[in-house]
Amino acid sequence: MAKTCIVCGKTAGSGEHVFPASLGGRRINSGIYCSSHDNSYSGLVSEIADQLDFINAYLGVRPDHSKHPKTAYAVHKPTGEAVSFSAKGISFRKPWLISRTAVGEYERIQLGFPDQQSVKTFITEMEAKGYPFSPLSRPIQRQYITDALYHKRSFGGPCGLGAIAYIAQTFFAQEFPEIARTEALSDFIHYTQAIAKIAALGGNEQQQNESEKLTQARKELAMALGPFDGKAPVWWDFTPPTDIRSNKFDFGHRVTVGIDGTDGQIYGRVSLFSTLIFSMCFGEVPRGSITREVNVDINPLADHPPHDSVKTEILSAPGRVHVPDNMTEQLACAISTGTQQRLFENLMQRLQEYQLLKLAGSVSVTLAQCATMSSVEARELIGEVLDQQLQAIWNLVTFVVQGLHDEMVKDGMEHIVTLLDLMIAPDVQSVSGLSPLAEVTLFAAKAALLTQMEQDCAAGALHEKRIAELMGRGPGLYVVGKEAISPLLFQLLNGSIAPET
Repeated sequence: MAKTCIVCGKTAGSGEHVFPASLGGRRINSGIYCSSHDNSYSGLVSEIADQLDFINAYLGVRPDHSKHPKTAYAVHKPTGEAVSFSAKGISFRKPWLISRTAVGEYERIQLGFPDQQSVKTFITEMEAKGYPFSPLSRPIQRQYITDALYHKRSFGGPCGLGAIAYIAQTFFAQEFPEIARTEALSDFIHYTQAIAKIAALGGNEQQQNESEKLTQARKELAMALGPFDGKAPVWWDFTPPTDIRSNKFDFGHRVTVGIDGTDGQIYGRVSLFSTLIFSMCFGEVPRGSITREVNVDINPLADHPPHDSVKTEILSAPGRVHVPDNMTEQLACAISTGTQQRLFENLMQRLQEYQLLKLAGSVSVTLAQCATMSSVEARELIGEVLDQQLQAIWNLVTFVVQGLHDEMVKDGMEHIVTLLDLMIAPDVQSVSGLSPLAEVTLFAAKAALLTQMEQDCAAGALHEKRIAELMGRGPGLYVVGKEAISPLLFQLLNGSIAPET
């Protein structure tokens, strides 16, 4: 069959990604859309990419048009500064003020910088502008510790669902090219084209004083939804079939498209990160058509084909959908019962576990050298490794302290609650981002982990699993709580350490 655009019938050849490149899609098809209509869906792709930016950044997904993993942006609450974050960590986007002190007619200013290059750029710009300044010291590299970022995202909405519909539509056109170019899919395509216009105009959320273009686009969408009784033909699905096999990849996406010849239903499903599930009904074909279903599992962490996806085909329709009378009823129920929140919480727990295992694997490779070192050399190497993982250690500290804090609040121990708060207090005028006492807490925790790892190393037990336990699970929390937090809290209570240390 000639490669014609499924929207307009003209020659196709745009080279579109079947699964969006911004979400880690690697496969390209040149026979679904013409360039104009491929570009017309860019607003939907941008919408879904923005909605998923935090998850993709935290997971380390590399957009196909980039050499680097996804980066997302947030606000650092204590300073109000913009930061970027990715699987590699958190970084300020520009220099930030730590402190300033009057010195005669001048000021001594302490600044923080994201990296060495930003230091050089700052000095060059200051010199070019002729500002009188003199560096008082060479830059020192310190890890900035934080646990307070502000990043707000809403997921779904008309354009979010439209993006899901577009993704499934593209896969259907790839797997069922003849049917995709018949009247059976025309109403669905009119819908995705209409919602794409709204996405391109930034209309996912209703706005006051909307532009004439956006108002017109909403009218066109209302007309496009006519064949679907005024409701979008795609919806959140919290009750998918229970007999469907697991995804081939840990954080895999899945797109399912199929035809059930018993009644002619053309259906689709999209699962993101094996967690967020959506269903849709494209339309109908004549009864008696061949029943066939195609499932494509997509690995967003794969760098290139052929390890990026797995396709299976069956001559049955286990994934066919039940079109609800009320498209939003399941979503409303999931929100009110907490089901949707638990889905996101479960996903975040899986992401944290994935990052922990990556960290443990990396640390294990480095510490393998300890087997041929003296005890002094091994201790030094373990210390150097832990110095690179202060944020992970701080996460253990805050988890333990917050747990104690909550218990003390229940018991009415306000004095201890105050001390616990001080033990993890931030300080925006500190190089590390922590107050002096919080720094003591952090390095007490590091020392406790260092001692435990040294003992495990001597016993030949410092393997990858043990490292993961110490850096992010119960054993690590126990060591930090027993050997660092408890002794420090006791010293604060008996006055041997002052809270303002």
